[in-house]
Amino acid sequence: MRSRGRVVTVGVVGLLGFGVLCFVPPSEQGVTTARRAALLGAVSAVTVAGQEKAEAFGKNPSDWLGYYKDPQHPMCPRKIKYDPAVKTGMIVEGGDGNPGCEKKVLTPFRAPVTFTPDSDSITIDFTSKGGPADVVGKWEKDGIVFPDGNKWKKLFGLSAATGQDI
Repeated sequence: MRSRGRVVTVGVVGLLGFGVLCFVPPSEQGVTTARRAALLGAVSAVTVAGQEKAEAFGKNPSDWLGYYKDPQHPMCPRKIKYDPAVKTGMIVEGGDGNPGCEKKVLTPFRAPVTFTPDSDSITIDFTSKGGPADVVGKWEKDGIVFPDGNKWKKLFGLSAATGQDI
């Protein structure tokens, strides 16, 4: 959000500068035209420099960190977080109910997550809860889609630095 505000501010300043130059009397047409071109060039350069290239999703493991909603297990926790105790460095902490967790979580689980940089997918090992070892989840718009069609929608993220709620 910070970069978008900066671009908007630079754009407004540029438009105001351009507007002022439009009303300069044409008495010295050559000087006015050169001054206008120089200002427009400077505004364009600042605007381009102020825009930060948007990184693609999946470049950093922190893109995946957060709380998710699993429609196949209503109200059951699904949290992807850093965990240095796990070989892969990331884990899903969750729980299952019967089938949901409206009353309580019946079976908590921890499932290691394998992350590949510059990828829009992760691999989760669900063997700790009796599931398959290599389930690939692919990022799609606002959540993770699994081979069975289930989609965990991301509710909110975690801080990349601390792993805490943001």
